[in-house]
Amino acid sequence: MFLRSGISRTFVSLNSSVVFKGRYLGRNAGFNNIYTRTSINLQSPRRNYYVFDMVSQGLLALHQATALPWLLLIPGVTIVLRSIVTLPLSVWQRKRIVQQHELRRIVKGITPISKLRLASVASTQANQPPEISSAVPNLLPEQITLLALKETRKKQKKLFKEYHVETWKNFVLPLVQIPLWVSVSMGIRSLVNSGQPITDIYQNDILQSITAITNSTLDLGIPLVGVPMVIPLFLGVLSILNVEYNGRLMIARRKTVGDIPVATRPEQSRLFIAMSSILNVSKLGCIFMMGVSSQAPLILSLYWITSQLFSLIQNIILEKLWKYEV
Repeated sequence: MFLRSGISRTFVSLNSSVVFKGRYLGRNAGFNNIYTRTSINLQSPRRNYYVFDMVSQGLLALHQATALPWLLLIPGVTIVLRSIVTLPLSVWQRKRIVQQHELRRIVKGITPISKLRLASVASTQANQPPEISSAVPNLLPEQITLLALKETRKKQKKLFKEYHVETWKNFVLPLVQIPLWVSVSMGIRSLVNSGQPITDIYQNDILQSITAITNSTLDLGIPLVGVPMVIPLFLGVLSILNVEYNGRLMIARRKTVGDIPVATRPEQSRLFIAMSSILNVSKLGCIFMMGVSSQAPLILSLYWITSQLFSLIQNIILEKLWKYEV
């Protein structure tokens, strides 16, 4: 249901138990927008997600127990979760990738040896009498290269398994990090939709100065209406930096397969094009996140910014400790 008048707007969603009201009072009143949230009892047909409700209830209980403002609680919870859950997995993955690269350098010597051996076999077959050479198929140069690559991959897979650095383990971190990010994000969204007051209003000169400068309230359940583009721009810059930082390492690692060049010019290889496409999609995702954050609650944008900043600092530190040399 959508009702609109000259100076007031009311949004009522039947799929939620919260009513958002906004009113423009003009500059003479001293502020531009007032957002009030009133909880009403409506039967919601929306499915309740137990995990998201647990996250929202846990955050609310932690806020009540510690009496910390939301501006400190959300970044603190984010840093603790990332440090306990994803940081050990990131260190484990970084060390594994470095070891995989070192093992690939050992395996790369197998390819030219395999090519020489197969070429020698093909040359020997060509010098045999016709009745003997016809019984054994001749190997073309392309077939020799393909067989050498297959043998190299087979040796590499065996070596990775021996040192417990199988490539399938590289998917463990995304399979943990993505559900964690989605669960916390939806949990914060559920907390906002629950009708609980999420406002940091204290007798604090700094907070009052921020409120006066941005010409907005400190209600974290709504976007930052005074300066709406500050949060999206800051989040977008951090996201793009993370994508570029990880993409540089990814493309450098994918220019070779087992330290075998995939093409004379990497720009023409299919792997290079595929990785570049993934990076471009990731950049588009960052732009999409900027648009979402402009309308998302401030408390949710605060979680996203903290998570992106943690990832950037983590990647820089891991690069210093376990440098990947291409």
